[in-house]
Amino acid sequence: LAGIVRKVGNQNGPGLLFENITDYQNTLCRKLTAHTLGSRKRVALALALAPDSSYREITPFLRERFREKRSPVALSTGPVKSNVISGDDVDLYQFPAPRWHEGDGGRYFLTAAGLVTMDPETKIMNVGVYRGMVCGKKGIAVLTPETQHSGKHFSCYRALGKEMPVAVVLGWDPIFFMTAATPVRHPGYSEYEIMGALRRQPVELVKCETSDLMVPANAEIVLEGKISPDPATFEMEGPFGEYPGYFGGQASPKPVIRVECITFRNDPIFMGTLEGQSPGKLDEGSYFTCASMSAVAWNLLDDIGVPNVTGVWCKPVVAGTNLRVQVRKIYRGHAKQVANAVWGAGYYLAKNLVVVDDDIDIFDDDAVEWAVAWRTNAAMGDFAFFPGTFGSPLDPSVPLKERDVLKYGQGKWTRVLIDATINWDLEAEEQYGGKRYPPLSTDIDSKTEKKLLSRWKEYGI
Repeated sequence: LAGIVRKVGNQNGPGLLFENITDYQNTLCRKLTAHTLGSRKRVALALALAPDSSYREITPFLRERFREKRSPVALSTGPVKSNVISGDDVDLYQFPAPRWHEGDGGRYFLTAAGLVTMDPETKIMNVGVYRGMVCGKKGIAVLTPETQHSGKHFSCYRALGKEMPVAVVLGWDPIFFMTAATPVRHPGYSEYEIMGALRRQPVELVKCETSDLMVPANAEIVLEGKISPDPATFEMEGPFGEYPGYFGGQASPKPVIRVECITFRNDPIFMGTLEGQSPGKLDEGSYFTCASMSAVAWNLLDDIGVPNVTGVWCKPVVAGTNLRVQVRKIYRGHAKQVANAVWGAGYYLAKNLVVVDDDIDIFDDDAVEWAVAWRTNAAMGDFAFFPGTFGSPLDPSVPLKERDVLKYGQGKWTRVLIDATINWDLEAEEQYGGKRYPPLSTDIDSKTEKKLLSRWKEYGI
């Protein structure tokens, strides 16, 4: 099954629905969908945009909508409550969670699922996407780094000496997966309000059976449970084929969701995604995180007050790890201000950051490469390093021992700024017409251009 998903993804193929899964003809769940957002066209359709919308259009659209919110509405019940099982009837093996890669440590229930948690003091919920491996009929070992929202909530419950209630949501509007997988800032409210803004209608929620957490009324499947902070309850999890295109570390103990209740629609569809991207082999998330991460970074820079940011972009294959920012530069140090703002945000963003002037098209690889080649001089401080910062625990370029989440709470990065804007420490030169850089020699002067256009057909070229 996973091999089919990978091959279809490599060929830029359609979304997939599996209806005849080995050993799953007579179980509670018999169907699985994957690769649903695996193209720019399907991302645009999910956002109710024109199918041929470009990322130049999708990114500012998300930037605008991520600033809005629309309150959800609570219902007394919904299709996800059609079936309720609890206690001894809970059996995760009734659901076709696959082993997505040959080298995975087990079967992964959480790949495209949303993990719902709540701050114990403010009661504000969060929905995030994390990986989770089945470790028995009622257990799922999950990776929840401390800098992520679920990890912060878990640390609060641990300080209180309490278990953390959680809900796992599989299958709903594709906006759910897109929003939950993006680190959108939402002070005082949750991702549900952002989903409502994206959909232009409120999200309909129902209360869980075993906690005060709220979940989409029309979801396919919801798991309800608790995570104990007691290390004695942790189970081995991993490795897993992760988004950088490599397996994400060795097996290690992780906190476990103890599933107490499962609610689901009639004839539910399990939803998963195949992680991992490398040149020519994009995963499903690549097609939306390039735009959503760029939109989040752009809003962050605006909120902090970095002026004249005119564009932000990261290519699909790098998932925000390499980030490009375009500015209309108005003072020396402008690029360093961009770096400080992005790096202080608490996101897995911009391990490598390139800042360019507004005459450089950040969507044009050749333009960015040209700026890096001819507008940087290491001797003049155009490369800056920020060592010892938190970073993705899944980055294989970092020694494995430095990525121990249980020991350090996070991974470890040395971040790099490449300031490919024209350096304002250069003197304005008379021979350059009073500018810091010489004029371009690749432009045809206007007089010659006019003459060429008037006679072009004569040349027979």
